Amino acid sequence: MNRFFISTPLGFENTALQEMKEIWPYLLGKDAKTHSLPFPDVSVLMGGLEFETELFQALQLNFFLKTANRLLLRMTSFRTKDLPKFYQKFKSLPWKEYLHHANVDWEVAAQKSRLNNEKRLQESAEKALQEIFAGQNGDSTCAAIYIRMEDDLCTISLDATGEHLHKRGWSVLKGEAPMRETIAAELLREMIGESTPAEVASVNLCDPMMGSGTFLTEARGLWSGQFQRDYAFKQWKKCPKLFLSSSFALNYEIPARAPFKAVLGMDINPEMPEIGLKNFNEVEAQLKAYQRDEFKSQEHKFWVQDALQGVDLPGALWMVVNPPYGERLPVAGKGGLKTLAAELCRLYKPQKLGILYPDKDRVQPAPNGYQIEKELKINNGGIRCLFTILTPL
Repeated sequence: MNRFFISTPLGFENTALQEMKEIWPYLLGKDAKTHSLPFPDVSVLMGGLEFETELFQALQLNFFLKTANRLLLRMTSFRTKDLPKFYQKFKSLPWKEYLHHANVDWEVAAQKSRLNNEKRLQESAEKALQEIFAGQNGDSTCAAIYIRMEDDLCTISLDATGEHLHKRGWSVLKGEAPMRETIAAELLREMIGESTPAEVASVNLCDPMMGSGTFLTEARGLWSGQFQRDYAFKQWKKCPKLFLSSSFALNYEIPARAPFKAVLGMDINPEMPEIGLKNFNEVEAQLKAYQRDEFKSQEHKFWVQDALQGVDLPGALWMVVNPPYGERLPVAGKGGLKTLAAELCRLYKPQKLGILYPDKDRVQPAPNGYQIEKELKINNGGIRCLFTILTPL
């Protein structure tokens, strides 16, 4: 058994735990068939989840968690106040089981500890690795090692993810001020809430200011794996051979389903719907590659439209929007975001409207005929925001 830590944005911890519970029954065992391991005991911490399980199962979480940042393998935790003890403990770890050489990236953080000199900690760890590998250095880094010192507790971890998990490997083009995919996934799951898959499948999801379509691409792949990007653990000596196969994803017995009945996107910028469509098509192409005969294309439509001019959108409708802020907002001179929320409710009468905006522009009171179901604090690109979900009275 190994110990792992899933890092998440602050406030996303419980959503990541729910994702982990949903996908756990479908993970593979070493025989490439669905495994039977019990769900581990998970500690929910500020900024992540910590748990123990088998390496083979834990690594697969990289493919499926949409609201997490990365997965770390805990190599050890110990208390120390002196550098020689840190050096000896670091050197005693089984690095040769994982690393090919001593050329690695470092993430070192130290606070509230006797050992608080991050540069000296890294130099000590580098010296230990150089001695373990007898000076063997590859042409490029083979891993990333995380060292954290807090209150004299040292935690050493090995990054199993590589590039941040918000980089899905399927968004081809970005628009102005793009939203991170992890945020889009979190907000969509908040909108879904306690709704059953059948209830969600009867709803059309519309983003009336779609930009490059992040909400809509995330909606398409919300309950699907992402297998065509690289992950750090694939460079480990200890990487399970199954995951190096180009066809291993075909072994998963996960239902191939799109969360929503259809996804709809419009934007006043004539370039954005085309960009959004390219991104959406890339998601579908990757899903089709491993879902094969079970794959069904998601009904979708993206077009150029000023959302505030109104258009007929039949059927049960949810709307989700990350509008431009400040002067870029079309209704900035008429009440800004408060007016935007009211106009979208008046024009389209959605069963749910989720709107993300700076917290200083709080939608209060709710538009006529609507109530505030939920408000969430979100950090979006360094801007303190609120995500407000409105539902009819």
